[in-house]
Amino acid sequence: MQDRVLFSYHDTTLFGTDPLTLRDGCWLNDSIISFYFEYLANEVLRGDTNIQSLRSALPPALHATKYLFVPINNGDDIYVPGGSGSHWSLLLYTPRPPSFHYYDSAANSNYQVALAAKEKLQSYLGLPLTSITTHSCPQQENSSDCGVFVILFADLLARRYADLRIPPASNLVAPVAAGYSMLVTSRDADVIHRVLSPFAVQQDVEEPSCFNVCYSGLVEDPKIDKSFYWIDYGDLCNPNKARRILRSLIKKLQAKKT
Repeated sequence: MQDRVLFSYHDTTLFGTDPLTLRDGCWLNDSIISFYFEYLANEVLRGDTNIQSLRSALPPALHATKYLFVPINNGDDIYVPGGSGSHWSLLLYTPRPPSFHYYDSAANSNYQVALAAKEKLQSYLGLPLTSITTHSCPQQENSSDCGVFVILFADLLARRYADLRIPPASNLVAPVAAGYSMLVTSRDADVIHRVLSPFAVQQDVEEPSCFNVCYSGLVEDPKIDKSFYWIDYGDLCNPNKARRILRSLIKKLQAKKT
C-alpha cells in the first residue's frame, strides 16, 4: 500500500507513517528531523541566511552560510528502506572563530562519523583546519531517544542564536519562556515575527505565544561566547513530552494545510 502524504512544509513532505516514529520507544526517522529543521529555519530564523541545515544549504547556498547545523547519522547504506543507521547526533559549525561543535546523547558514539563529515565540509568549503569540540549534554536513557535529543539541541541553539540578534538591552522589556526569547518594543515597522519554542518550560505567568522583534540595530555578526554552547537538563523538556509536543505541532500544521 502506498503511504499517503500528510502535507508539505517548505522543502519537507511528511507521510502518514512519519508521525508514527514519534511514539514512545520508536526511532525518529529523517523526515521528522528534516521537518523540524525546516520549522526552525522558517518560523524562528526566517529571513536569516546566515544559519542553515545542511539539506537546505546545498550548493550554491552552502558557500554563503555562516552557521551550519548538520544532523549526523551512522548509517552507511542510503539504499536501505528507512535508513541503515541506528543513532543521531548533531554537528554545528560557527564562523567566529571557525569551529565545529559536537553534541551526542550517547557518549559520543557517533564521533568518528561526525569527524568524517567535518573533514568533508572543511575541504568542500575551504574552511580553516580545526578540530571538533565535544560538549557535555544530556544523555539518553534508552536506545530510541537520540533523534529527539538532536531536535531539542538544535531548537535550543537556534533560539539562542536568534536571541543574539536582538537590539541592545535598553530596548528590551523582559525575558520570557525560560530565556528562550525576549520581547522588544519598537515603532519600526520592519520586524521579524518570532515564535516561542514549543519545548520551552512555561513559567507561572501569562506569556505571549509569539511576538515581533525589530530588525533595526540587530548585530550583523553576533559574538558567540562559551555559554552559547552549554546544554544541560534544565534547558530541555522530557524526551517523551517532546514527542507529544512534536505530534501536536504536526497535527496543527496539517490542519492549517487542509
